[in-house]
Amino acid sequence: MKKLREKFDLTQQDLADIAGVTNKAVSAWETGQKEPRMGAIEKIAQHFGIKKSNLIEDGGMNDLSEDPLTIAAHFDGEDFTKEELDEILEYAKYIKSRRK
Repeated sequence: MKKLREKFDLTQQDLADIAGVTNKAVSAWETGQKEPRMGAIEKIAQHFGIKKSNLIEDGGMNDLSEDPLTIAAHFDGEDFTKEELDEILEYAKYIKSRRK
């Protein structure tokens, strides 16, 4: 979970809000004290458009590319340059940072 938070630049509270749990629950997941329930895993996976296995399996987050070109999958039929995709990614991060 920590790797997911770092990838999307989230606080424990941000992830807790997405999963519908407390930030203490997220902390417990990250320290290995507790495992997230399937409902929380499903909410997180759906929010980020990733597979539940990315969250459950060891090394599952390694399957997610850091390359902004993966964004292109959301723009079927569009041709964007790497610079444009980088800009889209930065804008998405900005939008996420304004969520409350």
